[in-house]
Amino acid sequence: MIFDTGALIGFERGQHNVAALVAVALATRTPIVVPSVVIAEAWRGGRRSARMATLLAGCCIEPLHEGVARKAGEAMVAIQRATTIDAIVVAHAHALKLPIVTSDASDMRALATHFGGVHIVDV
Repeated sequence: MIFDTGALIGFERGQHNVAALVAVALATRTPIVVPSVVIAEAWRGGRRSARMATLLAGCCIEPLHEGVARKAGEAMVAIQRATTIDAIVVAHAHALKLPIVTSDASDMRALATHFGGVHIVDV
């Protein structure tokens, strides 16, 4: 599964539904993927990011490759209200064939429809 910014922040804030997904991922050895741009959007450092740092230590951090960046840019043309980070997250999810864990399901759905076949998990 891929975590977007809202999922990381939810974990940082101790939201039970996000913590439950992390627990299931750990128990089933399901990797949690975090695009590097999501960290840039969510990270504040110090004590404000302490729980997030613990989570990220066990995640697969996905760098932004040119092909994914191009697909995200194309999606932003098609979906006018899309943000850069959201488009990158969905492009990663599509490329890796993984569901997205998000607290912003309404914005992600339009992008997911554009890419086709991307599942959204609303937290």
